[in-house]
Amino acid sequence: MTVLSSLRALVDEARIRVTEDGLTVRAVDSANVAMDDLELEAAAFESFEASPGTLGLNLDRLADPVRLASKDDLVQLFLDPESGKLIVVVDGLRYSMACIDSKTVRAEPTPPEFDLPAAVTVDRDALQRGVKAADLVSDHVRLRMEAGADALVIEAEGDTDAVTLELDGDDIEVLAAGDASTLFSLDYCKKLVRTIPARTPVTLDLGEDFPLILSYELADGDGTITRMLAPRIET
Repeated sequence: MTVLSSLRALVDEARIRVTEDGLTVRAVDSANVAMDDLELEAAAFESFEASPGTLGLNLDRLADPVRLASKDDLVQLFLDPESGKLIVVVDGLRYSMACIDSKTVRAEPTPPEFDLPAAVTVDRDALQRGVKAADLVSDHVRLRMEAGADALVIEAEGDTDAVTLELDGDDIEVLAAGDASTLFSLDYCKKLVRTIPARTPVTLDLGEDFPLILSYELADGDGTITRMLAPRIET
């Protein structure tokens, strides 16, 4: 389940805010380095009925029954009003799990607003290639763009070796061509990129030593994830 995998890349517990129109999840990892902001409209589901409320869920425990589903299986989730437990139904399997008090889950962050000078849309597979290449030589990766240049540069430098991948032409769509250059933790980049579905267009907003804002659509456009990654500070 793509949504669940994406959230579990950063946190193991989350507050799920539910309305008649869909659900939202906003969570930050324990080190305050990366944040997820997820929105799923009701149309993203085969069927959706809900009253407004907030659920606290252990995402790792939720993943246990969900991973038993095959690719084409429908996964049904509903809250038992008597027990207060979440019921997960997968191909005849019925699994009940206790929710957790949403007040004990780490408070939802307020996303900061940035007006970043560079923005580009790139295929997830090309981005993944750059991250894998950087992993060959270092534990950090730099994302760079130059004003007026229609290219995104992914580069990394280790003690003895270095690697550079330049994406341009048909590989990308430049939305804003300003100067940008920021270093990021490669471990976090790997976590964020590997949970994006293959061949998904991903929009990156970049600045000079500013957080990376990474966003993409889910569920045929009925859902979005916006991820924010703090820069790695060089000392």
